[in-house]
Amino acid sequence: MKFELKQIGYWSLIKISFVVHLIAGFAIGIIFALFMGLMLSLIANVGELGGMPFPTEEMPPMGILLAMYPIMLGFGGAFFGTIFMVIIAFVYNLTAKLLGGIEVELNQMRVMAPVSTPPQAYVQSHLYHPTPPPPPPPVEPLPPDITPPPDENEPRKQN
Repeated sequence: MKFELKQIGYWSLIKISFVVHLIAGFAIGIIFALFMGLMLSLIANVGELGGMPFPTEEMPPMGILLAMYPIMLGFGGAFFGTIFMVIIAFVYNLTAKLLGGIEVELNQMRVMAPVSTPPQAYVQSHLYHPTPPPPPPPVEPLPPDITPPPDENEPRKQN
């Protein structure tokens, strides 16, 4: 089957793009904060070894700096990334109207029907309680003119 992507919806793009950029920006912010914390501590130690003091009075505390990077990159990346994606969608929609959209060829796969009986492991577990079988029918007594068959455990009478 061939399909053609003629237009990208702006609202769905904004929702998806914002969430994806927020998560990606937060993850990159954590990595960047750890890297910057390592670099700043190395620079401070190396600067003191060389006799040149590192200006620690002008820097914010390291904890605030490490907490602000993920927040700033998360929300900043979500805001600017979403605006960038909307601009790209606008350009694509204009181009698709003039030249046609992107053609995509898809194959339909067969899906197997679900198994009607539960798997053997599930049947044997304590979660599966089958209904008990019905009770056997009641035994009717023999009529008086018929003698019962001899029991195999009793000794036979010899005539």
